[in-house]
Amino acid sequence: MNLVTMCHKLFNRLVRKLQSLLGLVTIGPRAIILNADNQVLLVKHTYQPHWYLPGGGLKKGESVKVALLRELKEEVGLVTTVEPELFAIYHHTYLGVNDYPIIFIIKRYSISPIRSPEIEQVEWFSYDKLPAMISPGTKRRLDEYFTHSVPAEKW
Repeated sequence: MNLVTMCHKLFNRLVRKLQSLLGLVTIGPRAIILNADNQVLLVKHTYQPHWYLPGGGLKKGESVKVALLRELKEEVGLVTTVEPELFAIYHHTYLGVNDYPIIFIIKRYSISPIRSPEIEQVEWFSYDKLPAMISPGTKRRLDEYFTHSVPAEKW
């Protein structure tokens, strides 16, 4: 584990502990982004070993949709050309904090690759060839989407 990853994990744990003590919740919009070949776009952060759906957290005063669109532009240079479609809302407890991941489907967009300081890799994957190091939650969401399963309530 490198120093950046260790520092990020420590900082994240401290922030989560404070959020838990204050009774705060987090909301995290993410997107299943599909290309014309039905491949899904995944990102690998500089501070995490796994692949994830692109997205992130809300800033003060932001709506879920505005946060999603901002995160997609910042992380992968993507701008939607139609409204994102709501897929599911989940509940997750992480280090004592209630987190609500909200997943959208995006099929129509323009994309201009950019360099984000927090994103190490951006790559398209076929559902049957997902990376070995995909996060378990991301894998479950993609299973739900591609197998047309009813989304679970728990992340």
